[in-house]
Amino acid sequence: MQMKAKQIALVILSAIAVFLYWQKYQDTYKDEGRLLVSQEGDAVKLVWKTSIELPMARRFEEAYREWRDKTRKFIIILDSNGGALREGRFVIDVIEKMKQTHFVETRVEAGADCLSMCVPIYLRGDKRTAASNSRWMFHEPTSYDFVTGEKADRDDDDRREAGERFFQKYFVNSEMNPDWRSKLQEAWVGRDVWFSGQQLVNQDSNVITHLK
Repeated sequence: MQMKAKQIALVILSAIAVFLYWQKYQDTYKDEGRLLVSQEGDAVKLVWKTSIELPMARRFEEAYREWRDKTRKFIIILDSNGGALREGRFVIDVIEKMKQTHFVETRVEAGADCLSMCVPIYLRGDKRTAASNSRWMFHEPTSYDFVTGEKADRDDDDRREAGERFFQKYFVNSEMNPDWRSKLQEAWVGRDVWFSGQQLVNQDSNVITHLK
């Protein structure tokens, strides 16, 4: 009887975990129009001011399909504290598709943030504009439990390996100044590294190509 009670309890806990996962997925995928689309001259602006999470890539894909025959330039305006690596990767895939047919400018405006996974997305712009007082943060990728939202523990070897993969994929394969990039790779181990837009330009990082 005791064993059966434990099995029932395990089934109930598993069902609760699945329900919480589904509920969180629905809440994020629902979207309440967070991608704002407008025109700026002959360009189309795509404004995303929240975390890098579902359904960001889908919204960008939908906007691209709707506007690709009506413009030659997309301006992507970001203000984000970072988010999911998986969703960020899908967003980058959409931007790369845009760049095959259109000019893409990425922007971070006055007082806005581009933290963590936001940076690789920003780096995909053909032109990269930012305000001097914009805020930037680089750090090694972090794992979170999807249900609880708590940071998942990683040993040093796993963290280092994940950081190296991330750095190679998104920073080595970018237009960052190689010398500055090497300094960043040393500085970000186990910590958050912060800059203003002005500092990134002063340090000749080539993260930003045009300072506002």
